[in-house]
Amino acid sequence: MPPTLVDRWTEENNTVALKWKEYESHRQLLQDIRKHCYSEWLKLQQKAQGVAAQTKHLKLEITISYNTLLFSLSCGTPKETKDCITNILIRALEAVHKQVPSYDLVALWQAVLKTFGGMAYEPWIHKLLLIQWAVWLSERNYDGVLDLLLHVNHKSTSSGDLLAETRNLTLSIEEDDSLLVALATKDLQELLHVCTFISIGVEQMKKEKYVEAFRVLQEAATQPSPRALLAHVHVLTGFCYAKLQKPQSALQCYRKALEVDFNCQRALYQSSLVYKQLSNTNAEIEALHLLHSAVMLHAESNPSNSSMPLISPDMLLGSEQIEFICQIPSTLYILHTLGHRCVLSDRTSEGAEYYLDLLASLQSDSKQMPVEDGSSFPRIPAIYLEAAFALLKAKRVWDALAICDEVIAKTVDLIPESLLISPLVSRELVPLTLEADSQEEKLQCVLWSGAAYYLQGQAHLQLKDTKEALTNFTRAINQLVKVCIKQKVKDPGVEKTVTFLEALKGKALSFRAVCFVERGKLKEALRDFQLSLQATPGCMNTGMWLVEIMWRLDRKQEAAAMWKQILNFTQSTPPVDLPLYLQTCNEDPTAFDLSSLKRKIEEFIQNC
Repeated sequence: MPPTLVDRWTEENNTVALKWKEYESHRQLLQDIRKHCYSEWLKLQQKAQGVAAQTKHLKLEITISYNTLLFSLSCGTPKETKDCITNILIRALEAVHKQVPSYDLVALWQAVLKTFGGMAYEPWIHKLLLIQWAVWLSERNYDGVLDLLLHVNHKSTSSGDLLAETRNLTLSIEEDDSLLVALATKDLQELLHVCTFISIGVEQMKKEKYVEAFRVLQEAATQPSPRALLAHVHVLTGFCYAKLQKPQSALQCYRKALEVDFNCQRALYQSSLVYKQLSNTNAEIEALHLLHSAVMLHAESNPSNSSMPLISPDMLLGSEQIEFICQIPSTLYILHTLGHRCVLSDRTSEGAEYYLDLLASLQSDSKQMPVEDGSSFPRIPAIYLEAAFALLKAKRVWDALAICDEVIAKTVDLIPESLLISPLVSRELVPLTLEADSQEEKLQCVLWSGAAYYLQGQAHLQLKDTKEALTNFTRAINQLVKVCIKQKVKDPGVEKTVTFLEALKGKALSFRAVCFVERGKLKEALRDFQLSLQATPGCMNTGMWLVEIMWRLDRKQEAAAMWKQILNFTQSTPPVDLPLYLQTCNEDPTAFDLSSLKRKIEEFIQNC
């Protein structure tokens, strides 16, 4: 007996399905193979729909459409997917001689589910329902999904609780061994089930309803799901714990995520944030180090060897939710944080190496600067200055000098002879290059070039070369005095930069004064200490130096008066949180031993 159309179409369907399974088992999931299978099923679908709809080949036609739609979700357009679902629903109604109510998908689904409920074709209709669920879930059309599930659960009134309907859903998932599918109905249903819980959990988190999100995610963790997706559920649960001020519970969740999937990079990143909150710097650095290694390993891996499932969680949750779930900072940001944390926690050699890696990355890939949520990434000159600071602290003086030279070369020519700062200065958004001509950008250039000279002065002090150190501190001061503050500016960015400039001026003057002391130029030292105290009022060390220099210049009455004044010093302004490169490198040469000075002054006051 010659094969019928149904036999031939069945054979074609099974051939394409077997071809897909072969590539899937070998993990050779190249995009062109996916497109090829989609194209083959589209052709077969056109053949099947070229004849009048009949019940005798309805199961086959729905199976072909189901397979086509599985690939349409990743290879087709949203319109193609919608048209395909609409056409097969209409043909299903036509096959059983039912009137098509309209071309609206909601009305079509209501009619189809009512018509085929309890019939032998119901499991095949439910295959299509899963596809519609996937489409609406990816669009976050929760009302549409809820309406579908209500009809399957035979409820006339809506409970309004999608999770409850998902939890209580009972689908007919009968399979026909003679009709092969690219993805089993049971597997797709399980994936949709867990992704629905995750999607709603993420939406609750975005609304900062962390208790509600936590409950949803706890249930999601009990559902069958791929390892990587389960790891993300643990990460999201940990995130809720962290927001609910339960850091230890959060860390346990992140640990579970890594046990399930050691490639879960966000678990490492979120762990580092919790350790930072707990002031456990060593653990924070270790987590960031592992994160950096994982990111670099992933970047070096061959994408062609990676498996991409036919229906992925990324597809069901949508790019916005996946970005929220999987977000980690850029490699540059991780390197910068590692270097910064290491330097501040006296792991100076490690910090210097991280900064050198960061500079190398910036030079090789300077166009891909990071933009981090809730975190500001420093400008490139500031990063160079931080690197120079780290190298100075690590006693790598010549490397630090070379890096400062680069900063000076890029900034010094952009600074005008004088820079007047007034309330009329407008704050402009400027790129990370140094091409903008705004007042604020010029102000930043003054800060960067002044800081570079200041760090070079410290480098020469380390080399015991006070002459060259004095020259560089003078260059730093010459840059800083170009700025004239006509009136206090209310712009936060400008105001912050001006504060840093004043702090830098006070430090540079104080360091230059110490150089003058070592070279026996006490009058010049006295002048600089006085100017330094004007720039940074209330600095105890500078005040003590002033007393010492006055004493050495035999101005003992003035020294005694200054001593009494210093003892009553009060901090008129709150301490400034200075950038890393303006902090103390190693031993502060301006630090002062009070013991001998105190004895001398007190004896003098008593004798007077």
